[in-house]
Amino acid sequence: MEQEEKIKLYLDSLCVYKGIFKEKVGDKFNTLVDKISIDSSFGECIVAYNEFTYSLFSVSKDLSFKEGIVDEMLLNSNPFNVMVEGSEEVAPFIIQGIKAELECLGKIALVNSTTIKEIFISKFGENQLVKKRIDSLLHWGINNIDYIAKKDSPFEKIKLLLMNSNEWASCTDDIVDFHKKNGTGRVTAYGAFVWERYDNDQVGHLREIKEPDPVRLSNLIGYESQKKEIISNTKQFLMGAPANNLLLYGARGTGKSSTVKAILNEYSNQGLRLIEVDKKQLSDFTRIIRLLKNKKQKFIIFVDDLVFDENEDSYSALKTILEGKVENRPSNIIIYATTNRRHLVSEKFSDRDDVNSKDTMEEKLSLADRFGITISFFTPNQKEFLIIVDGIVNERGLIVDEGELHREALKWEKWHNGRSPRSANQFVDWLQGMQMSGE
Repeated sequence: MEQEEKIKLYLDSLCVYKGIFKEKVGDKFNTLVDKISIDSSFGECIVAYNEFTYSLFSVSKDLSFKEGIVDEMLLNSNPFNVMVEGSEEVAPFIIQGIKAELECLGKIALVNSTTIKEIFISKFGENQLVKKRIDSLLHWGINNIDYIAKKDSPFEKIKLLLMNSNEWASCTDDIVDFHKKNGTGRVTAYGAFVWERYDNDQVGHLREIKEPDPVRLSNLIGYESQKKEIISNTKQFLMGAPANNLLLYGARGTGKSSTVKAILNEYSNQGLRLIEVDKKQLSDFTRIIRLLKNKKQKFIIFVDDLVFDENEDSYSALKTILEGKVENRPSNIIIYATTNRRHLVSEKFSDRDDVNSKDTMEEKLSLADRFGITISFFTPNQKEFLIIVDGIVNERGLIVDEGELHREALKWEKWHNGRSPRSANQFVDWLQGMQMSGE
């Protein structure tokens, strides 16, 4: 059997994992195999080759076809891994079928540009110019370097196993165990997501953030009692114990958003995930619940910079969510929000003169009260500001006279953005830049 016939047979033998080759890079590969398997012209084959290579390049800087298949196999939901996610036992005949599919999938993953070029040569290689054009095509899928896990996570461990194996059928039990413990979908690999819905998208979707803010709690100087309370609530949530929705209130630059992101980085290895939702899309909360409620992970729905205008639709949506009138919020979802307004709703002067001003103010306060815990991030005084500056300088290992440091820091806060952790970081960035440039 010819090489192209074998590859085509492996592709046609797939059932559960067939979806890998129906979209994105997999679809381009499928088209390439179709072109070389039928009586297509050299030009058609070259176009298919280059379109596949371009598609692969857009998702893999190493042009690793094998890695692309592994990612799609583990991250995309299919009937098999969805069944494993919600089932204790898998029938033996299903395991046997999956082993057969994994054997085929493993063979496909070994295909590289050398394989395809050999097929091109056998079909079109009589002419020296054609041979030269074939040889000049961009290489892909040729990687003799063992894969190195990017971090210590269940996803990276199973990916490491598959990347360093050429016998995927022997990894069946490991794959089943991975999906049983971690579930399915992109939440098994990524910690942070953004909920997106464009004008032409009536459903909305989660987009993973591949390089989230790496800030850690140790990087955030000060506000120890606030961090302690957030950590305690988050640990209760991860343990499955009752936990509260949190409202982080305070001036801009005091570290509210950074603290939430740092919490994710501290506990993502325990299954914590963060989904940032714009306040304008809070009406999608029911849809988000349905996507997440059966997942193995725990999710913080993060709404940043929360403030509403009068009669804004999203105000009613959040109120309904916090009251529990929307579809019951499952135990693996919690809401953390930040705001620089205690009332959450922009206050108008006319509210104070209204005959029912007390009722109006009570209504505006009631939304904040529906969060179980409100944590205040106050603007630091001068002493606290200098402690934050000292902490950042020490963390970065900078050597500077303390007296000079404090004098320059106080000048900075007067001339620039006031006293806040953000301003302290900006000052130390300036100081470090000055030191590095020798000024």
